[in-house]
Amino acid sequence: MVDKCKYCGSTAYGSGCMNSPHKKHEHGGGVQHCIFCGSTAYGSGCLNSPHKKHQHGSSGNKCVYCGSTATGSGCLNSPVGKHMK
Repeated sequence: MVDKCKYCGSTAYGSGCMNSPHKKHEHGGGVQHCIFCGSTAYGSGCLNSPHKKHQHGSSGNKCVYCGSTATGSGCLNSPVGKHMK
């Protein structure tokens, strides 16, 4: 099954999603991949993300910005400095 943008159903990444609040395609991604570019990387460098950080799909137990199971503040990759799950 091909991963598709949750707002428009396109398989594309990056700009051009007219239905998204940030006009970027946003995929499901899962815990293994960035929802904005499909990369397995964490941290800065995602040119498709509105905040330029790789953001993985939610797993319920891991931070979407760093992959840690920690909670609260201390995530250096998060735009707000907190582990987000």
